[in-house]
Amino acid sequence: MIEQETVWPPYIASPEVQHSLAIAKHVAAWNEEKLYGIEVHTNDISHLGIASFAIVHEHQKSALLLTELGLMASSMALMRPMFEAYVRGLWLVYATQEEFNQYQAGRDSLDLERAIRLILSRSGKSRFNDALEMWKLSKKTLHGYVHNSFQALIRRSGLIELPTADVVSTLNFSSALATIASIEITEIMDSDALPENKAAARTIVNSLQADLVATLAEMGLAAVPTGS
Repeated sequence: MIEQETVWPPYIASPEVQHSLAIAKHVAAWNEEKLYGIEVHTNDISHLGIASFAIVHEHQKSALLLTELGLMASSMALMRPMFEAYVRGLWLVYATQEEFNQYQAGRDSLDLERAIRLILSRSGKSRFNDALEMWKLSKKTLHGYVHNSFQALIRRSGLIELPTADVVSTLNFSSALATIASIEITEIMDSDALPENKAAARTIVNSLQADLVATLAEMGLAAVPTGS
């Protein structure tokens, strides 16, 4: 017998899931209200990088809606392309013109670990070590979600109840990645601002990033300095 979808998935009642859903909704709403519509002056390649980060946001919103509908297999399957969109966005920011030309011509294949190491090398920014560790720890699981691993199928079969921890993990992973993608958008806003707009852009970026770090802190992924 094929396991039927339920109108109200039982995991929704979990306080842990409710907390993660609240964060996910906050992330989706914040990106929509605070970032979209801001004019960013940058080159064409970095503009496509921003578009790739926007795909991260779209996947996060989709995962949120699918989770609420009880379509967890589809929600989980979005995690890998979401991470790939994030890395592609970073790669575009640091790609050479020749690399971009190859990409534009369809002669590029994104090896995620290689791309992250290249980003680390070219940027000199230690924060991308987190992306490398995230990929190393999660690549097998993310691959399994997309390609129907035994664990993915056994959860969908109804032979075991979907662990609440899996739902929470999916929501938190997508919320964190969407928030980090937003930070990268603000970094482009700051670094590529026109000379006459540098000071104003820095003020806006400081405010936006304070919100983003607070969201990561809510997920236990960042520490927010406290005043004296």
